Amino acid sequence: MLDKQTKALLDSFAEQSTDIHDIEISVETSREGARAMFLGLAGEVDSQCTSDDMVIEHGGTEVKLRCYRPAQASPGLTPAVVFIHGGGWSLGDVECYDSLVRDLCQQSGAIFFSVDYALAPENKFPCALHQVIGVVNWLKANHQQFDIAPEKIALMGDSAGGNLALAAANKLHQQQTDLLANLYLIYPVVDSFSPHDTYASRLKYGDGNFLLTKEAIKDTCDWYLQQDQSAKDPDVSPLFINDMKHLPATSMVLAGCDPLYDEGLLLANKMKQAGILKTLTCYENTIHAFFSFAVLDVCRLARQQLANQLRHDLFH
Repeated sequence: MLDKQTKALLDSFAEQSTDIHDIEISVETSREGARAMFLGLAGEVDSQCTSDDMVIEHGGTEVKLRCYRPAQASPGLTPAVVFIHGGGWSLGDVECYDSLVRDLCQQSGAIFFSVDYALAPENKFPCALHQVIGVVNWLKANHQQFDIAPEKIALMGDSAGGNLALAAANKLHQQQTDLLANLYLIYPVVDSFSPHDTYASRLKYGDGNFLLTKEAIKDTCDWYLQQDQSAKDPDVSPLFINDMKHLPATSMVLAGCDPLYDEGLLLANKMKQAGILKTLTCYENTIHAFFSFAVLDVCRLARQQLANQLRHDLFH
């Protein structure tokens, strides 16, 4: 059952009758709609952290970043979180997620690097994945420049950003174990291959009445992939990573009324069996993307709890 605030929000969406994932509209129009939604629901965030935009280059890969520093940094070297935004690999940007990242930065005390990766369909797989990997490697090589503790670098992402974070962590830890301190996945996209009816949550919550639709899940994957690319590739659908034991300690946040809930739960169970699942937190009465909607009490609660966990994981 939806909480009252989430239900009221969905009712307001229904009244507006706008579907940002409508297959008939252009990518540009979809992006404008997504931007209006994210910025319109960002709420008021009391954050004194500072931010700087930069362009980094690593291994021939050029990526735009926004670096956030908390107003009062802790003494000594500071942990860092590389944040990967959602939006089906094709919508959203650092500006849409600015309020969210500022909030987590200020509450946790960690330095955040929000990655403005190249969007699909103009930039197909594996462009964004390579950029995320490049940012982590760059940060590892340049940690002294930012007074960052090199052993306290974490990776975080929501939705498609969670997909990129998990796929990147898999690649990075195949190269060098313990490269990342922790991994944080917020309602990640982890299975773009299986039919919708594989998951009861997609059938129950993917009809358009709970924000994210089955059609959007399929369409954004089609935008992301090249024609000859299989969605069963673990770099695209990281649920199919064979052995997860090498991954960093992982914490997951799920929403109970999310089409992606069941595959998220399946991933959590696989991670638990591999011994890498640190925490699994489910906010049962809300929807996909709620973490971006600070107008909701459940969003502010979830951010506070995640920031508390970041302090516990990275500052001790």
